Amino acid sequence: ANSNKIEVVMEAVLEHTPLNDETKPMIMTAMNNRYKQALRVCAKHYGGSADVASAQIVGISETQLMLRHFDARSQWTESSVAYQSAAGEAITAGNAGAVRRIFLDMARSASEATGEELGLPQADLMSSQESEKVPGAYLLNELLDSKTLECLNEDDNYPVSGAMSGSSALRSDPDVDHQLLIKLGFQQPVKLKAISLHGTSGDQTAPKLVKIFQGRMDMDFQEAEDQEAIQALELSDSQVETGDPITLRFVKFQNVTNLQLFVQENFGADVTCISHIQLWGTVAETVDMKAWKPVHDAAANPVAPIREPAAEDPSGV
Repeated sequence: ANSNKIEVVMEAVLEHTPLNDETKPMIMTAMNNRYKQALRVCAKHYGGSADVASAQIVGISETQLMLRHFDARSQWTESSVAYQSAAGEAITAGNAGAVRRIFLDMARSASEATGEELGLPQADLMSSQESEKVPGAYLLNELLDSKTLECLNEDDNYPVSGAMSGSSALRSDPDVDHQLLIKLGFQQPVKLKAISLHGTSGDQTAPKLVKIFQGRMDMDFQEAEDQEAIQALELSDSQVETGDPITLRFVKFQNVTNLQLFVQENFGADVTCISHIQLWGTVAETVDMKAWKPVHDAAANPVAPIREPAAEDPSGV
């Protein structure tokens, strides 16, 4: 339980803290504790060293990280790692949240180059891709639990997994009808803000009427037809053509562990086709930022621990 509390505190630190001289030691502490394996992989890739047993951040700025990495003999060297995009362009970070997202994107590139796993916490599996149309909403598709993903009445040659990744379209079974019942679960609870359903209205195969349910992983088509949805969407031509996010009633989707999407009607074709499904929001963990304090000497010690909030005495003494 204590480790879970510290994890939540760290996440809040890494998302909401401004980047300045007072907060930098705390940000470095949080990142060093949270991303041990990812830091090692980054030091190996960006520091150009094959022998890296461990690594930690010892300096941080708006343009770069300073990594100290140790080899198997406990000898250390330091490498300056400039922030860069996937295309190799220099970028800057104005706050801790931006530092975290840039670091994670660079870590994923390092992982692909080295073939080594990053060992990221589940919350950091969430993409750093932010919706241009829904501020503060990030792509959640990488948080899907693939073991739970299924779609009733899908064409076996065009399964729902392709539409979730964007690699291929989802199609309904042409030998049955146009309806689809998509069921999916998340690796951890999320706050769902919007959904994008990309299709083609010109050939009338795009989804038009979609009912959204939660907690009904055993739902069948008859139940989906008869029961009231948490929210029902009626998509316009432009929404499906552009794949623009459709904003949900956010208060209804604050702690989502699974979701069911019933495509009841399309634009008139015998089959339904969805080229890409995107889910937008954030992880559901939250924390009161007043609940934590760094240790007194954190400014002098960049690897000092974050102090967990003191537990209240139930006796009131």
